[in-house]
Amino acid sequence: MLEIIFEDDHDAAAFLHLIQHSDDRNNIIVREGIRKIGIEKANPAFPIQRFMEPILVKFFLECKEDEHMLSLIEETYCFTDQDEQQQILQLAHSIIEGEADDLPFEPLKLSRKQSILDELQTICLEEGVFYIRSFQTFRLGSYYKQLRDITEAAIDEYKMEQEYQNFIQTLRDYVDAKQPRIKKVHIVHDGSFTLWELRYVPEREKMKYIDRRFVRDHPMYIDSHLLAPLISIAPDEVVLYTDQPEHMMARTIQNVFQERVEMLPLHAFTDAEIPVKHSEG
Repeated sequence: MLEIIFEDDHDAAAFLHLIQHSDDRNNIIVREGIRKIGIEKANPAFPIQRFMEPILVKFFLECKEDEHMLSLIEETYCFTDQDEQQQILQLAHSIIEGEADDLPFEPLKLSRKQSILDELQTICLEEGVFYIRSFQTFRLGSYYKQLRDITEAAIDEYKMEQEYQNFIQTLRDYVDAKQPRIKKVHIVHDGSFTLWELRYVPEREKMKYIDRRFVRDHPMYIDSHLLAPLISIAPDEVVLYTDQPEHMMARTIQNVFQERVEMLPLHAFTDAEIPVKHSEG
């Protein structure tokens, strides 16, 4: 008989649930105990090792993985707010599921599943005692290194997103408090973004539209070509012509100016004379 020892009743119940939903359930006999489960063969020819390996892999991935990453988030990286923890965990899930291609993270060549399976295949699971905690501590170093890398990447992304949101709010507050220097502007995104009203304005002349003090206070975030003059002008209306509404700059313009933005497809733009309406006074 193989006996599996768990840290708590919750883990034992979760593992038992996986066994009960296994296709090979009828080939084994399950003995339940306090924080332990015994596995015996109902069919003498049935290999317990082959039965246990995928169930243990699933147990570590589905029942213990989030627990470990949350522990890292709270205890190692000191994020104690539960909402923040869940946001970081969701970012980690996006990395794991391959939905975060833009994140600065290169996954390890060995998959998480294979990393666990390789370690399970080095031990005998036909009989004896298998301690979940000991296996985690002494055998899953490579797997937990992957989880640490994933968690760190998720935290970095979370911090960048928080910085971005704070930056956006700063721009909103600035624009809301400022009188518009031009009532309505048009931005054309055709490979690059062009503030149409200033397209023929010399660079030296263009500088008079830019609040240099504000730009100096946010040098890493505001480009002098588009965002600096746009924010400094603080228009009441922004018409943005683009076929890429998810482009980072397009999203930033939408996030800052919100209901002031009208977004149209690029083909809707015609190079007609667009009057520049300066604010009165």
